[in-house]
Amino acid sequence: MARTFTGALRRRTLLASAPLLAAPAALRAQERFPSRPIEVVTHAGVGGGTDITARMMMVQAPAEFGQELVVVNRVGGSGAAALAYAASKPRDGHTLILVTQTHLLTIMRGRAQGIAYDDIVGVARATEDPQVLMVGKASPHKTAQAFLAAAKEQKLKFGTTQVGGVDHLAVFGFARQAGIQQPTIVPFRGGGDIAINLVSGNIDAALLNPSEPEAQIRAGDVIPLLTLHEERIATLPNVPTAKEVGFTSVHATVRGFAVLKGVPEDRLAILEEKLVKSMSSPLYRNYLDSTGQARSSVAGRTVWQAQLDAFNAEGREALAALGVAR
Repeated sequence: MARTFTGALRRRTLLASAPLLAAPAALRAQERFPSRPIEVVTHAGVGGGTDITARMMMVQAPAEFGQELVVVNRVGGSGAAALAYAASKPRDGHTLILVTQTHLLTIMRGRAQGIAYDDIVGVARATEDPQVLMVGKASPHKTAQAFLAAAKEQKLKFGTTQVGGVDHLAVFGFARQAGIQQPTIVPFRGGGDIAINLVSGNIDAALLNPSEPEAQIRAGDVIPLLTLHEERIATLPNVPTAKEVGFTSVHATVRGFAVLKGVPEDRLAILEEKLVKSMSSPLYRNYLDSTGQARSSVAGRTVWQAQLDAFNAEGREALAALGVAR
């Protein structure tokens, strides 16, 4: 009789405690994400290209996420300040960082304290801004074929921004892929200065994004010869791609959303879905077309992470070949 009573008491105790044991799992299942505004960290100042990309995505994003998104500008150190800020936040999916190749180069060169490349988790690509081979109107090379033939015979001068930066690496890769001599690099502060020096004839060529010398192209002072992308772009429909003239060369200024490693997988999936939907609106598509960016810019995690991985590998090799690795 005592054994029967004890057994019944034990069963009643276990049944009574069951809801308490199940409660944490149930609460986790019911937890809403996002549960507060999402911060979007950029390394650009207000009005910069990366800042504008973030804000264009955010036009539709609040409706998709059911939460506000807030841009956080952290300028400095070629992305180091933005990475440090993101690293200071909980890795719970409420902090996105809009990364470019510049962030990866900063990591490669050991200038992002405490952050390794493996900490970067791609979520969705936002823009792919193709680089275009351009010359000044006084150039004797009026077609891509003529330019490439000359560049195989002589060492030409290319304008870029920072030595060892994204543009420099693009010129290095383009020269190898096209089978031309590695150019002499002439650094400038930005694309505007490069365009001016193309017009004046101080340099032979440059790889620029279409929006940088837009006024000079319209005036006929700068001539686009070759698009370094898989497809022609809307603002330069008559400019052939590298593949059309006989070789493969794809170089672009790329921006995309990422988080730092540690965000739960279910939240990564939500972020990817909502970001891609936010950038599929007609307004965002018009932004891509009007700024000369690839129509295929928006992509999900698989494509974006593969592109980040490829640039990380190619960038390290190029920096070493150029003798500017840390």
